[in-house]
Amino acid sequence: MCVGINYVHYYNFLSKLIKVIKSHFLNFKLKFIYNMKRNIFARLYFLKTNHILCKARINGRKANLLIDTGASNSCIHSELQDYFELKKDGEPFKASGASEGKLEAIMTLNCNIKLGKKYNGRQAFALLDLSHVNRVLTDQGIQKIDGVIGADFLKVNKATIDYVDGKLFLQ
Repeated sequence: MCVGINYVHYYNFLSKLIKVIKSHFLNFKLKFIYNMKRNIFARLYFLKTNHILCKARINGRKANLLIDTGASNSCIHSELQDYFELKKDGEPFKASGASEGKLEAIMTLNCNIKLGKKYNGRQAFALLDLSHVNRVLTDQGIQKIDGVIGADFLKVNKATIDYVDGKLFLQ
């Protein structure tokens, strides 16, 4: 009895292999195109406390901002209002956060914000006393922050956080 190659099985195997290779190539190509369109990004820095820091410019002045997807509003430390040339808008209100109690906050008018090399936009911030946050950070040997980028900014700009490459992509 002669054992030969079953060409039908061999052909089916090669057909499936080619489909898999095409599929992987197409997925790679789609990811590449997707990332090309999302080339607006800011570099992220991971602190030893697992907080995420982003460097920005607010009204042309350097700012260190935490990225906090759980914060409903973006905010700036109230003591830095003059430094960033922020103008108040509206009446004070009570804001709550992860800490106990309510803090008094007031919104600002939209100001210029720059992230990375390409993102220039406008953003209103809540002025909030962030002394308790900075106290915890400095107790752990980490630099103070100027504010927080919250879900309001992240949602409007369709943000994606790339934890592997340390990038915040914006649209």
